Amino acid sequence: MSLVALGEIPEAVNKLRLNFTARPRKSHAFVKAQLLSLKDALQKHQDSIVLALLHDFHRSPQETLIAEFGPLLGELAYLAGNLSSLLAPETPDAMPVAFSVASCKIEKEPLGTILVMSPFNFPLLLALSPLAGAIAAGNNVVLKLPGDRCPEFCRVLSRLLAEALDPEILVVVSGGLEEAQTVLEQKYDKIVFTGSTEVGKIVHAKAAESLTPTLLELGGKSPAFITSGCSDIQTALARLFWGKFCNAGQVCVSPDYLLVQDSVYDKVVAEMLAVLQKTYQVSETTDYTHLVNSSSFNRLVGLLEKTRGKLLFGGAQDPETNFLAPTVVTDVDWDDPLMESEIFGPILPVLRYSSLEEAVQTIQKYHDTPLATYIFSDRQEEVQLVDRIRSGALLVNETLVHAGIHTCPFGGVGTSGTGNYHGKYSIEAFTHKKVVLKQPYWYEVALKDRYAPYSKAKSNWLMFVYRLPSIRRVRYNELATVLAVLLAGLVGYFIGKR
Repeated sequence: MSLVALGEIPEAVNKLRLNFTARPRKSHAFVKAQLLSLKDALQKHQDSIVLALLHDFHRSPQETLIAEFGPLLGELAYLAGNLSSLLAPETPDAMPVAFSVASCKIEKEPLGTILVMSPFNFPLLLALSPLAGAIAAGNNVVLKLPGDRCPEFCRVLSRLLAEALDPEILVVVSGGLEEAQTVLEQKYDKIVFTGSTEVGKIVHAKAAESLTPTLLELGGKSPAFITSGCSDIQTALARLFWGKFCNAGQVCVSPDYLLVQDSVYDKVVAEMLAVLQKTYQVSETTDYTHLVNSSSFNRLVGLLEKTRGKLLFGGAQDPETNFLAPTVVTDVDWDDPLMESEIFGPILPVLRYSSLEEAVQTIQKYHDTPLATYIFSDRQEEVQLVDRIRSGALLVNETLVHAGIHTCPFGGVGTSGTGNYHGKYSIEAFTHKKVVLKQPYWYEVALKDRYAPYSKAKSNWLMFVYRLPSIRRVRYNELATVLAVLLAGLVGYFIGKR
């Protein structure tokens, strides 16, 4: 398998779809082997990937390891190790009396051919996590890589995938807008897109033309709160700044802005400066991730020029390398340019609030349904109030980490996305729950009243049966327990008779 050129995309995708039609059900052994092969290849080529991202946008090696390799290797091990149980058919917990003798199971049927469109900001994790989930579920995958943003990484990853995975189940395309448009013109059974809300709307509209379902991981302005109920401001700020400045703020779940209760505002701002001066004295030559390109750099510098807030820390920049230092702007208002849309960079606006309830209402009015909400407080009533904000996740006294937990679903709501994945939730995302029911012929004696000619007596009988409580399915271990108890009772009875 090699990278597919622009003109070859339609034929390559069609061939992949035909491959699935010819082989719609893959053995668990084959799928597990693919997952483990991918895991081994990632470990083998770890250094090459780290260096490629360092080359493309000066990505910090530590961030590549802990934010991409760590979660991804854990998820691959989980999927491979639990594949049989994850894909095992389910049985209904109960059945209506009218159908109680039928055998019924719910199979997890692969959807078919999945398009995964990955972004530049975490190009390894956000390409291979949905890819691994789709393959684990038995699908074929077309992977569109951001070759226009991180070309060296895409070259390394495409070679890795060619080495690790069967070419009958994967097509890889790398490039920019033209490649993305051509890829989207093809037919798929589901599309996974990670990126901006604006582009997500385009993808969703294109998918709707063919009624193709989508899984959209977008973003938005994710708020963070520090209240007077925070008992450890220093630790809260360390976690907040890590979440904000990781990957130079180019994180879809990054805290976009901070709201601080006015009673602790001055104390928090003073502590901010101390933490920042200790931790984030960086330059264009230090181990700190840069912005991906000049367009992103110019946009963020423009925001700093327009803001009416006060520069507390940072602001250093180097246009030659797209470096922008971690920057904090205080005394920001809701109508400031920094508050118009998702920042997606290392700039943290700080706002003051007096009423938590009013702050929540303002967020609901202007920036509803963010991908995440963060609050640093030890007061449950404050957490419950902030939980009114509809968001993809709510983290208390922490930031970002939920996105790397493969046993939890990751996804947005409303304008921050649709659907979720990771681990077993990827199996749900990339399969169809197919009912397989088998009715014995001998049960016809109870079903014959459904046939014509119809009568009042037949209708009354059938409606009576339908109104009966459903019968709970007895599982094998439960049945064995009942039988063991009955057997013990019979043995005891006969012993007592002697």
